[in-house]
Amino acid sequence: MSHLSRRTFLKLSAGTLAAVSAASVLDLAFLEEVPDIANPLESYPDRDWEKVYLDQYHYDESFTFICAPNDTHNCRLRAFVRNGIITRMEQAYDAGEVGDLYGNKLTPIWNPRGCLKGMTYVRRIYGPYRVKEPTIRKGWKEWADAGFPADEGGLPPRQYFRRGEDAWLQVSWDEANDYIARGLLHIADKYAGEEGHKLLREQGYPEPMIEATHGAGTQVLKIRPGMSLHGALRLQALKRFSNMLSMYDAKQRGVEPEEALGARSWTNYDWHGDLPPGHPMVTGVQTHDDDHNNFRHTKLFIMQGVNFVENKMADAHWWIETMERGGKIVVIAPEYSPASTKADYWITLRPGTDPALILGVTNILIQEKLYDEPFVKKFTDFPLLVRLDTLKLLRASDIVPGYKNAELKGYSVTTQKIDPKLREILNQPIEMIELSSRASNCLKVARIRTIGELVGKRDEELLAVKNFGKKSLDEIKDRLKDMGLSLGMQVGQLG
Repeated sequence: MSHLSRRTFLKLSAGTLAAVSAASVLDLAFLEEVPDIANPLESYPDRDWEKVYLDQYHYDESFTFICAPNDTHNCRLRAFVRNGIITRMEQAYDAGEVGDLYGNKLTPIWNPRGCLKGMTYVRRIYGPYRVKEPTIRKGWKEWADAGFPADEGGLPPRQYFRRGEDAWLQVSWDEANDYIARGLLHIADKYAGEEGHKLLREQGYPEPMIEATHGAGTQVLKIRPGMSLHGALRLQALKRFSNMLSMYDAKQRGVEPEEALGARSWTNYDWHGDLPPGHPMVTGVQTHDDDHNNFRHTKLFIMQGVNFVENKMADAHWWIETMERGGKIVVIAPEYSPASTKADYWITLRPGTDPALILGVTNILIQEKLYDEPFVKKFTDFPLLVRLDTLKLLRASDIVPGYKNAELKGYSVTTQKIDPKLREILNQPIEMIELSSRASNCLKVARIRTIGELVGKRDEELLAVKNFGKKSLDEIKDRLKDMGLSLGMQVGQLG
């Protein structure tokens, strides 16, 4: 118990008496009893507070935008503006109105699109750490000002590259544009021709990558937009800028415009491995290529490598609908994640052993014939095998001499009216046409894999592809003419 002296007691007593005296003078008006009000809705002494309450969600205007921080959901949200400031964001609930050029529209079942992270996206706009001016790392700026010095292997002195140690310098927009241009031209000049190939070899680049540059320094430039602006910039700015650099290559190497090469545009798969590089290389499609509508009808939902509770919040309602319809949930994850708490079965495994587990399951499915054979043949690539000698898909004709596909009598015959004689030609890989390496590369860039895909293209579609010149186009048209085909053919013309 603390000691209270006589002097301290007298001081406290005097303070208490002073407070009581002041209260008597003020008559404690602020503590007076509220008068009796029989009907508050009819009359009330002070109702000014209602205006503040009712106007808290007032806004001057609103607009919609795509929220794309780094989760690839691209949810359409609506922002509300008051006095020029975004005050809040909401889900737009307009998925059913989204359509394509052909009039096809999404189902409203996609609603709602958006999550709590998107609702707080406004903090990035008005947050104290938002970068509002261009900045350059001090060491890199000094390296550029020194003329980009490098050793015999092409690597810059380490004194200029001390990431995490040197400061960021604020510069004007004109200065930033100047340094960016100087850096790009330096790379294009440095790695052009045989000297550039030599530097790339010394730096450890594999020979196939070096050969793919074709001696163009611009091909060494790697261009990829940031995720937040990926949707707009990849179509409107950076892709065109990448192609535009072919003009510099034409001047640098002295080649014709149709032979000039621009920079390379990279993706999440080949830029930093954020997504599995092997998936599109093997299957030809991106990692997430299912239709979420199917989640609502599935009887077994297996979640692996994804967390719909924390990382796919905008899509969470799909697997919740699976539960509502009686579907079973399986979560394969090393940790007991929030998604695991909602699962009927949680399979824990060591990190990095997912492929072994799936291969084992696949082996059991094959050995015990637990799969739906008609389904996997018609709707999946499960029965497709790749030859180890040619690295091409195994065909029945490779095993059975003289094998012929069964005669088709369905849609392609009755509606598309494809000549059976041409069917085999249209299904052949594009490599069956003898073309120059330049024309072949153009078709690879255009991602045309079969002759049927090629004849369905028009001249302007091919010329719009990066580095697809008129010489290559004419060469391809001549080869197709020899086969009785041409570009821009409608399916009905093939009959």
